[in-house]
Amino acid sequence: MEKKTTKTIQICMGSACHLKGAPLIAQAFQAELDKRNDNTAIIELGGAFCQSRCIEGVIVRINNEIYTHVTAADVPALVDICLREE
Repeated sequence: MEKKTTKTIQICMGSACHLKGAPLIAQAFQAELDKRNDNTAIIELGGAFCQSRCIEGVIVRINNEIYTHVTAADVPALVDICLREE
């Protein structure tokens, strides 16, 4: 049996990102992950404290890489990045 790798997606939930739509982006990530039902990785989706880059929000950190100005339209491509082998 192949060991599953653990990947992380963290969405900034600080005030600025929250106002710019972070909760909706979190929902979009959850819907995309549910739709894919990938069995090769364990993906931990969660919120994060302020990333101190408020002007660039919404901030998403995927496997320790930061993505800025994220919108719901970006979610499928960001999940692809998350699932990509390292």
